[in-house]
Amino acid sequence: MSSQINAYVKKILISVAAIGGVIGVLYAVISSVWFARFVGRMLGLEDIETIHSIQVKFASPWAQERTALVLFFCVAVAIVAFTFYRSYQPSARRGRTAIGILRAALLALLVTILAEPVIAMAFTERPRPLLLLLFDGTDSMNINDRLADDAVTAIAKTSEDNAGKADPDAIAEASRLQLVQQVIKGKVGEETFNKLAEKFRLRAYVMDRIDQTRELELTTDTSKPDSVQGPHLAEQIDAEGQVTALGEAFNDLRRRHRARPAGVIVFSDFDQNTGTPPVPAAKQLEAPIFTVGVGPREVVDLSVDLRTPLVLKKDEKASVNVFIRQSGLDGRAARVQLLARRLGTAGGVEEAEPTPVAPPKTVELNGSRVSFDLPFLPSMTGRFLLQVKVDPFDGEVLEDNNVAEREVTIRDDSLKLLFVEYEPTWEWRFVKEVFHRDPLIGHEGFRTFLRSADFKVRRTNDMFIDTLVRPRSEFFGYDVIFLSDIPNEMLSEHFQSMLKEYVEKFGGGLVVLTGPRNGLQALYGTEIADMLPVVIDPSLRVRDSDFKLNLTAEAADTDFMKLGSSEAENRRAWDNLGRLPWYYPVARPHPLATVLAQHPTDKCVDNKTPQPIIATRRYGKGEVIYMGFNEMWRLRRKYGEEYYRQFWGQMIYRLGLGRALGAQKRFQVYTDRPTYRAGDKVRITVEAYDMNYEPLDVQKLESRLMAEGHADQQGTTTDLTIPVARDNVVFETTVPVYSAGAHRVLVKDPVTNEEVEAHFKVAPVTAERRNAVRDFALQQTLAAQTGGKTYELSEIAALADDVKAPVVEDYTEKRVPLWNTWLVLTMVLTLMLGEWLIRKLVNLR
Repeated sequence: MSSQINAYVKKILISVAAIGGVIGVLYAVISSVWFARFVGRMLGLEDIETIHSIQVKFASPWAQERTALVLFFCVAVAIVAFTFYRSYQPSARRGRTAIGILRAALLALLVTILAEPVIAMAFTERPRPLLLLLFDGTDSMNINDRLADDAVTAIAKTSEDNAGKADPDAIAEASRLQLVQQVIKGKVGEETFNKLAEKFRLRAYVMDRIDQTRELELTTDTSKPDSVQGPHLAEQIDAEGQVTALGEAFNDLRRRHRARPAGVIVFSDFDQNTGTPPVPAAKQLEAPIFTVGVGPREVVDLSVDLRTPLVLKKDEKASVNVFIRQSGLDGRAARVQLLARRLGTAGGVEEAEPTPVAPPKTVELNGSRVSFDLPFLPSMTGRFLLQVKVDPFDGEVLEDNNVAEREVTIRDDSLKLLFVEYEPTWEWRFVKEVFHRDPLIGHEGFRTFLRSADFKVRRTNDMFIDTLVRPRSEFFGYDVIFLSDIPNEMLSEHFQSMLKEYVEKFGGGLVVLTGPRNGLQALYGTEIADMLPVVIDPSLRVRDSDFKLNLTAEAADTDFMKLGSSEAENRRAWDNLGRLPWYYPVARPHPLATVLAQHPTDKCVDNKTPQPIIATRRYGKGEVIYMGFNEMWRLRRKYGEEYYRQFWGQMIYRLGLGRALGAQKRFQVYTDRPTYRAGDKVRITVEAYDMNYEPLDVQKLESRLMAEGHADQQGTTTDLTIPVARDNVVFETTVPVYSAGAHRVLVKDPVTNEEVEAHFKVAPVTAERRNAVRDFALQQTLAAQTGGKTYELSEIAALADDVKAPVVEDYTEKRVPLWNTWLVLTMVLTLMLGEWLIRKLVNLR
């Protein structure tokens, strides 16, 4: 008896061990990577590493949370089908059981499909990381570089086709874009990209717009969606972009891909010339940048730029600052000429050539950048186009960048300032002294209305005006108007209306200084208050507050707020202002205002916004600057006029020189852009008034469009009629231009019968072609600052090994529908085919 019990126990233990072994094997299989990937492929999911849980649920409304009901229907239809074949198919005795089982399973499966089964899975996946390709599609890629023989040989080897052939002569004559295309289409390039495609999910983009990139298609082979077809990729890359904005391209890639990419490979000459700085934008991608450089690091080329004040005074010496950037010309001597051409003359094309205004200067080129001054003594008044020209050198890649131009106005009279004040203040006295000594203003340009001054003084002293309301021709001729601490009774409606028109329509500059005597309540409810950068609260009065002025971040970008040549000197200059004893509070800054200085502690009515002390606002064509105190004279404390003069001088130049000056406000001609491409349309606009600054009584203006000829061409002149567009003030027309070069528009002023000129260029050279050298320093910086690496175009094969794929594990929960998968389809077809075969075997019809 005991032996039988032992035998039974032994069998039970063996069975338990066998079952445990089977369960262990099943668990090992289920938990294996192979099983996880197998299930993932069956369900259309890739890169599954581990399955944590699987649950079958039903998505159909009648079956949700009703698993028992689904099972009931499955069992019911299975029983009906099996019973039918067992009881009512006597002719199929041999196979009726198998047929019944197959039909029962098929019907049960169909019921399950109607319940829309889904698998709720929790799994860990290892997706292939994302790798971005960015190609430069700007006009600089159309430049044909004169590559050295060794560079041609290296690129030819990289661009060999599958037969091992490449044409070195074609490569030597190819543009930068064509070189990139040849390498992409070559055997090495295509193999490199496909090796990367095995490790990464590749996405390719071309940078041919300033604000966004354009995605490229990697292949047309739908059976291999992850492969790269070099010829297909290459043919989509063009070079039609007009500016290189690498920073904007990086920002666009970041917007497109929220997931952090594993890296970015950039093919470019890195000639950044507009937009967001590229290095900070690249860092925000938080991915290594692998930079592939196109174009030579150094070529024989020279470009020139010039800087000079916009307004110069006749018979007073001035300097033109010239900046030369060169490569491959160290130790050579450059011949530099300063030329000028008067604008607005009625002369023909032959008379429109610029003429030398200073002896040529020979400059030794040592270093990549050279700067120097050219003396210039203006001898005539009017608008002139200054031109600095450097004679081209043999072997220069680009010669069009050897010329730089700038329009200036030469005046015999002065900038005209009007300072309106109630009584003499320290600010009034010191401002007067500063501008009396300014060569562009002087005694002739400074006028003041001082209400407290004796009437005889106002009538006899040329510095004073006797009444505040002036003739329109005189009032609108001022370039900047100061409005200081004045009472409300001085502000007649006529003066307010003229001042508003002066700023809004004629682009005048207005400076409003508040004082402790009358304050801002004198302006409340006036048209002047509508133009201010602040909103006035009439209940507020001057506030005693011993405080130190706090500059805002916007002050660093405003010319007149920058005192000194460095940040340290600027800070020292403003510290010299000391602590201010009072200021005038306001309700809040205007929404369109830019606050430049504010109170360190006091707030506006919202108890959040700091009280603005210095603010600026664009109003119409002009600008209004508000100062909540009149104590800037304290800047003179330690350093005399140095910073005080700089502050007011830069403010006046900003307000006065950036717009039409004096009587030029009466008749202005301008185009919508300074540079065009052949085939563009030029919009010519004229704002014209009569001598009293009233609208003209004409319906059209006569004008001429002059395209200047080159050495082998003659210029052309086209007569134009510019019709009135609105209010008998604005005249406008558009005209297409087709020939490259300088163009002049001369519009006849019907009041003076003189021609006023605007000029523009139809440029064969874009900003992209101003520099023929690859910016290798930027290329290196982008790679070094992001953890990437720098390559030449002939070295792209190294990318396949150098770009490492990081291991990325993502925990994912996903619901996968089963009814539309190939697994369910296979089961249905198998059951149907099995039933059909058994029917054939037993001859069941």
